[in-house]
Amino acid sequence: MDLNEIVQGCAATERLYLRDMDLKEAPAAITRLIPDKGQHFYVVLDKTIFHPKGGGQPSDRGRLSGVCFQVNVKKVIDSHGVLVHWVKGVTGIPALGSVHCELDWENRHMIMRKHSAAHLIDHCLSKITESHIQTTDSWVGDDSYVGYVGIPPHAESLRNVELLANQMISDGASIKISFLSSEEARLFRNAPNYERLPDLPELRIVTISGCEPIPCGGTHVSDILQIGKVSLQKADQISEHGYRLYFTVG
Repeated sequence: MDLNEIVQGCAATERLYLRDMDLKEAPAAITRLIPDKGQHFYVVLDKTIFHPKGGGQPSDRGRLSGVCFQVNVKKVIDSHGVLVHWVKGVTGIPALGSVHCELDWENRHMIMRKHSAAHLIDHCLSKITESHIQTTDSWVGDDSYVGYVGIPPHAESLRNVELLANQMISDGASIKISFLSSEEARLFRNAPNYERLPDLPELRIVTISGCEPIPCGGTHVSDILQIGKVSLQKADQISEHGYRLYFTVG
């Protein structure tokens, strides 16, 4: 099925997670429903708590429940600002109208912990190497990593990055969200991902207390204490221009 056809004429989805990342469930309305093969459907909601795959995050999972049906959300896709939920029927047949959204919270919270850890690693890497860092990409699903421009630091430096990150986690620090115009966000041009930002009229800024603000549309824990512990696994040179730093949280 062509996603462009599915979302044609749909209003942009209101993304509830942008302002409240701890929402585990919320009401919404199904505004478009298109059957797929088997028991699968494409569902568009007016608003959603489900983060799509993108920005280094895997898609959220969970459930949609109506009066006479329940479906499992298998993945969420962003198409021109409209979030399409690909679901599989459990009971009944989904219908247009009111629906209750519920996240697979264990999966979401792990993603939040990893995404916050990635931002913290950015900060600690810059501090230990005493240099400006520039990211190339990231992934906070299985085999989590952050990609950086340049060559990997020495093993001792990486050990110190891990030590600093875990010391900061044990001390705790809040994570705050703010929204700025693209012009105001230019103040944060030293953010590690600034060069990769889309041209948007408004940017969402994520700030770990005591660290540099980073423009980001992803989900995060409210305090880095929730990360638990960061372990740096390996640094792989993937090209002459960059490397990936793999990590886990526990």
